[in-house]
Amino acid sequence: DIVTYIKFANQTYGEKAVLLLSRYNIKSILKRNPNPNHKEGCNFALFVKSDIYEAFEIINTNLIPNLGIESFGGNR
Repeated sequence: DIVTYIKFANQTYGEKAVLLLSRYNIKSILKRNPNPNHKEGCNFALFVKSDIYEAFEIINTNLIPNLGIESFGGNR
């Protein structure tokens, strides 16, 4: 399976995004990035239970700093 998530540089930004999305009734969970880019440090991944692109747009509209959408897994 391919896993898609929104990356954050730190836990604080990720937690702000979880709270923001909950106001839009979008369920999400913040975890350590399962596929971290070590040049960016240990970052955090936000997994969204619905449309991740809609969630990403809401996060960007509300100016919560993030490192974009990333996917991993599946056949490479």
